[in-house]
Amino acid sequence: MIITKDKIKHAKNQLDKGNIIIYETDTLYGLGADATNSNAIKKINDLKKRQTPLSIMVKSIDDISQYAIVNEEHKNLIRKILPGCFTILLDAKKSNLSPLVQQNSQKIGIRIPNNTFCLKLLNEFKKPIITTSVNLHGQDAINNIDEIDKIFVNIPAYAGNINLNSKGSTILDLSKDRINVVRQGDGQIN
Repeated sequence: MIITKDKIKHAKNQLDKGNIIIYETDTLYGLGADATNSNAIKKINDLKKRQTPLSIMVKSIDDISQYAIVNEEHKNLIRKILPGCFTILLDAKKSNLSPLVQQNSQKIGIRIPNNTFCLKLLNEFKKPIITTSVNLHGQDAINNIDEIDKIFVNIPAYAGNINLNSKGSTILDLSKDRINVVRQGDGQIN
């Protein structure tokens, strides 16, 4: 666990160096890396022992349109639910993201967590950050920072306030005409 006065600066420096970080979100702890850096993303894939599409987190609703096709209907829903406990799937646009983010999928998963640490880090880093749960493929997410520190020894972990009973973000596929709930997590649509 990293104990420092300025966790944001420390985390940004790690991302700048192409390193992986573990950080708090509004749901679970997340594994993160620079979403434009293929070497950093490969480290996450190797660590999780999987090669599947990954989601990114961005700092604002305006940033989403840099990476995905967003129509007015999407924007209205997105404004209601983000920032929050949702991952939205949209048709991807060509961008500066590493091809390892999508793994040949036509869609992109995007989050804006309702979490001060995440939003400050995104503001400082100025690039999208990979966001995926802290676990090995096929295993439950690890939400205890002491356990995370024992298993992921060489990865800087920034402890914070998380939902210990979290089921992760709710994943909504907005790439079709109707909203498809891919996974029900903590986010609720009213």
